[in-house]
Amino acid sequence: MKNFLPFIFVLFVTAFLHNATAQNWVEQTNPLGTGEDAMLGKIHFVNETEGWISCAKGGFLHTTNAGSNWIYVNPFPSDTVESFCDPALSMSWVGTTHGWNIGTIGGSNLQGAAIYRTTNGGTSWDKIILSSELGVMGIQIQFADVNNGYAITFNFISGEGAFFKTTDGGNNWAPQYGRGLFYFVDASNGWAFSGSGAMGENPPYTIHRTTNGGDSWTEQYSDNSAGRFNGIGFSDINNGWVVGENGKVLKTSNGGANWSFVTNTGVNPDEASKTVFPLDANNVWIPSKTSGGEQTPFVQYSPDGGSIWGTQMTPFGSTQGDNSIFSICFVNPELGWLTADFGRIAKYSNATSVEDGLNGVIDFSLEQNYPNPFNPSTRINYNVGEPGLVQLKVYNVLGVEVATLVNEQQNSGNYTVDFDAERFSSGVYLYTLTAGRFIDSRKMILLR
Repeated sequence: MKNFLPFIFVLFVTAFLHNATAQNWVEQTNPLGTGEDAMLGKIHFVNETEGWISCAKGGFLHTTNAGSNWIYVNPFPSDTVESFCDPALSMSWVGTTHGWNIGTIGGSNLQGAAIYRTTNGGTSWDKIILSSELGVMGIQIQFADVNNGYAITFNFISGEGAFFKTTDGGNNWAPQYGRGLFYFVDASNGWAFSGSGAMGENPPYTIHRTTNGGDSWTEQYSDNSAGRFNGIGFSDINNGWVVGENGKVLKTSNGGANWSFVTNTGVNPDEASKTVFPLDANNVWIPSKTSGGEQTPFVQYSPDGGSIWGTQMTPFGSTQGDNSIFSICFVNPELGWLTADFGRIAKYSNATSVEDGLNGVIDFSLEQNYPNPFNPSTRINYNVGEPGLVQLKVYNVLGVEVATLVNEQQNSGNYTVDFDAERFSSGVYLYTLTAGRFIDSRKMILLR
């Protein structure tokens, strides 16, 4: 065993400093400003540079440069059609060309629900009236492909919700029996959650599944504990998450046949999580916020399906009480965006840009390996801030050095190294980057 105690001490200190000072979320500018009139809802990026945000007062924000500039787009400026931002479920995209957004006609006058649709990436839009009934609001829309989509409206006069399905891209909608706010992974398989009482505020809180596109639903889970469900997301037909009040987080890895509470996420049990974003079976993000005077939103991130979690703080803080994150979207583990209360936008990037590299402004950093967990190889990216001796080593959980990936003089810049663990057994490993006075370590998991 080599340098066991110093190694553990360094890991503890550097991990503490890293977690306490990490700030990877950077605020972006909302052209509508901030405040109640600038509220934003669902955010979705169709690739690493182009993204869309649904605006509460109608229309969209659109970017083609990863959010460096957002432009306001209103396809029908004479309309009064407003969209929900909480929950942020009013927009859906399939690929780069097909997009839909559901809103409420007449705004606060509640005169029905309308859907805006594009089939050419936003170059042009058409409008579909889903309902013209007084008291109806458009709540949620999601498309599994360019043809099959689902929507929810709610009548605040009667207190009744309605579930609709289309099989022709939104030209025609048929009412069906729904089971609450939903998430579909394809045209057949979907899940929905709901509560009891007029507004679903009371237990039991249930999760249902459909395997026939919403024609019928089967109850999978019932929860009588305090705290309603708020958000649901699946990365594939097996792996899904539900989040809610009181730090409530549930997970399934078998399509909902079994749901289990996840209690080590680090979300604030005194606050509500509004959404969840699982990129794949491993990488998942759940928002929360601090309690007290100035509530600061933060994001809990797991790279391994919920075994370990880390905290990503946002640059937002407010004494107004309501300060939640509404929507999260990641295109890969190192690049994502979110929308938060009062019209705020933030971008997460764990990689130094090419422009920064050309300008010579590069900080030391060690990024999370990807994929993680892995078998048998994974990739590690790191940044060197100034020339010097750079060492990247791998240790087992006992602190024994098992591999040296880098041990050489390197100039400032961005570097990538592959770790082949073919000869190693399954387990948790630690990799440490040492360069001058910079030391940082991260965990990775080898699963065979």
